[in-house]
Amino acid sequence: MVDILPSILNSDFWNIKETLNTLNKSETKEIHIDIMDGNFVEDMAFGPKFVKTIREHTDLKLDLHLMIINPERKIEKFIEAGADSITFNVESTFNVMNIIQEVKEHNKKVGVAISPHTSISSIEAILPFVDQVLVLTIKPGTSNSKIITEMYDKIKELYVIKNSKEYSYRIMVDGKVDDKTLRPILESGADAVVSGGYIFKNKKFLDNIEILRKIGSEYE
Repeated sequence: MVDILPSILNSDFWNIKETLNTLNKSETKEIHIDIMDGNFVEDMAFGPKFVKTIREHTDLKLDLHLMIINPERKIEKFIEAGADSITFNVESTFNVMNIIQEVKEHNKKVGVAISPHTSISSIEAILPFVDQVLVLTIKPGTSNSKIITEMYDKIKELYVIKNSKEYSYRIMVDGKVDDKTLRPILESGADAVVSGGYIFKNKKFLDNIEILRKIGSEYE
């Protein structure tokens, strides 16, 4: 079963509680929250207080992507706020293994994200220790870019490494995931996808999730 994570960043903030209540009653198991500091990426979005507020209104798993400089400074605060999994970009810190260890010590899942310019070889040494790899198919912190189809090759490379070395990480993809791009993403070997702009493009977001889920069922 392909995991489909709605990205709360693209939801209607005026009706966030209603959105969460609707997701709580659906087949959704996990939601994705982008954290941006205005330094590692240009945009700014959310912090521990926002995550804590979301946690108060849902029991769904909260998957955080920290697009911030030196994420090690904020790991504990986000875990205390209610994060179930934390993913960070390798380019944002010199303390990669320390972060992995800290998240695991709190019995949470940890992931590493790779930007379009990041090589697989630069993260290969840490692949045995992470629970997921987030492949970004657009430049981090942007929303109007077109999907970078060259990233499909990196998904395939991660899939080959995972199976040949019997690693257990989940391959997740974020960036312009919709009903047109989902098939090539899954054909490349992804286990999970994050979608925001497509899912929350209108008020029928449960219908949009179902469309993606039906496409995903073709690859079970």
